Amino acid sequence: MKRLSFMVLAVMLLAGCGNSLYDESMKQAKLAMANGEFDKAKASFELALEEKPDDPEASGVYEQLVVYESVQKAIENGQWDEALTKVEGLKKAKNIEKNLKQSLDELVKTAEAGKENERIVSEKVEDIKGLVSEKNYEAAQKLIDEIKQNEQLKVAYQQFSGEVDRLSSEIQSGIQHQAEAEKEVAIQEAEAVKQKATNESRKVEYYSKLEQIETGMADLEYIYEQGTTVEVREAESERYKRWDDALNEIYGVLKQQLPSNEMEQLRTAQRKWITYRDESAESAAASFEGGSWASVQYVSTQADLTKERCYELVDRYMK
Repeated sequence: MKRLSFMVLAVMLLAGCGNSLYDESMKQAKLAMANGEFDKAKASFELALEEKPDDPEASGVYEQLVVYESVQKAIENGQWDEALTKVEGLKKAKNIEKNLKQSLDELVKTAEAGKENERIVSEKVEDIKGLVSEKNYEAAQKLIDEIKQNEQLKVAYQQFSGEVDRLSSEIQSGIQHQAEAEKEVAIQEAEAVKQKATNESRKVEYYSKLEQIETGMADLEYIYEQGTTVEVREAESERYKRWDDALNEIYGVLKQQLPSNEMEQLRTAQRKWITYRDESAESAAASFEGGSWASVQYVSTQADLTKERCYELVDRYMK
């Protein structure tokens, strides 16, 4: 502030023309007020008051500017009620500068909007807490994403960011536990089916295995709903890998089970099927050519066709 005061003083000295420091300071202050340059005006009024400390005109406007500056700082710090209280008190002052009053009106709008946004975020955070307590993690995460993506709530969100981060960690942990629990239940159920089918044919046994694989895909569902394109592609790759591993296992069992002539026919058919699978995947991906979803569609088609092929081999060849 002193640096600004010295700069103003230097300008006044250069333009002095015989005027006193007080007169020149008041002249510069009023000009700055008219131009809405309140920081400059405040510095000039300080110089004037150094010459005439009890001057009512200079001290009156200077005090208004001091309060105006504190209102700005309160808004910058998200202290909406404090800012509004200061503005209300300042507006009661007599002879408030017109330009200053207009700027105050804008600050009031900013503070009121900030206060309302803070209320909105606060309510949403409470909603998130409720959803987390109900273990409705997907809905809670969706609400967090909505808050973070809303530019109008960006400033208000900062006051709750620590709490939201804690909730996000709890949500991710909850989702993981749910997926693990669902997977564990699925494995237990599949094992029960497998145990029941011990005395049945190998075909029934492999139908059971395929069902286990399909049930075990539950751990990927959240990624399909909430993940990025890269994450969805990775999930589809994992789904394809699981079905491809199953197909290789079934094919290996059939190599041991089928007569040599039938196995040779299957080997030929399998080569044709691989060509069909890859061409179908390329065709499906072509509709997204140039886009990031093309690779996702390619792997997804491979996974779907491999799954169908698993069931087909079990149904047609396994005994």
